[in-house]
Amino acid sequence: MNTFLANMLGRGALALAGLPAWPAHASGQDFPKHPVRVIVPFAAGTSPDVVIRIVGQKLSDMWSQQLVVENRPGAGGGIGATAVAQAQPDGYTLLYTINSILCANPHLYAKLGYDPFKSFVPVSLVVNLGYVLLARKELEVRNVAELIAYAKKHPGKLTYGSAGNGSGNHIVMELLTSMTGTSMLHVPMNTSKVLALLSGQTDLAMEPYTNGVAAAKDGKVRGLAVTLANRSENLPDVPTIGETVPGYVGDAWHALLAPAGTPPAIAEKISADVAKVLAMPDVRQRLAAASLEPVGSTPAELGAIVRKDYDKWGAVIREANIRLD
Repeated sequence: MNTFLANMLGRGALALAGLPAWPAHASGQDFPKHPVRVIVPFAAGTSPDVVIRIVGQKLSDMWSQQLVVENRPGAGGGIGATAVAQAQPDGYTLLYTINSILCANPHLYAKLGYDPFKSFVPVSLVVNLGYVLLARKELEVRNVAELIAYAKKHPGKLTYGSAGNGSGNHIVMELLTSMTGTSMLHVPMNTSKVLALLSGQTDLAMEPYTNGVAAAKDGKVRGLAVTLANRSENLPDVPTIGETVPGYVGDAWHALLAPAGTPPAIAEKISADVAKVLAMPDVRQRLAAASLEPVGSTPAELGAIVRKDYDKWGAVIREANIRLD
């Protein structure tokens, strides 16, 4: 692939690359002077919506300005992302999103109303979460090594549920089958993946931490592994997939972005303030209770992560021949 610098134009590209695109006197220290709108491209009550409301309340207190959360679901997150891409680049309209909007959707859809590199300025990572690989208890596997051996002995027999074609839990499972040379049957569903395990409808599921940790602790299904690089503090006895499959990591981070052309000083000011919020003990406690890891980042660090994951998940999607148009 070409480097993202070679493919970008204008102030937004320079800001994403961390290069000066605005006069030296442009400063974010007096930002914000009026309420800030954050568009979440998912419905109210979803994980991104809950997290930005926790963080947003603290930012409102810090800024003495209201942070208004606006939910704009639809088109796999594309409606909300496009709205931010078309907004004024002044820092007063932000996007709070998950990694799939930037790193998977461009590979899944032929046409989008935004470009993950040209349309946005990265601001900050906020939280990271993974998936729990769950198995129905009757399945005769106790760990990832046994799962791989079973899948190789019975190619195409094992089934796993997901939230749909091209969903996060679909793609992280495709990464596992690709890295292990196994074949499993994908079962898209709009019902509970855990209930599908309990009923015997499917054998496996990659369930986000927000639901998967509780399911594994409940004991009615078996938690085989987690997908992040490190074990979950809420499931310390459950190994990572990477302990058996070196290099495997499947995460689902949340991040803040601004429209391309937003002054770097404003992006840096917001990033620094988000870091302060994520260091607050009460915020960390609330996020940890939901198995969410507060991380934070500089704008440049987020830009590098977007590029790396764009390439990583694009390769998985192409190999699995997943399309949504």
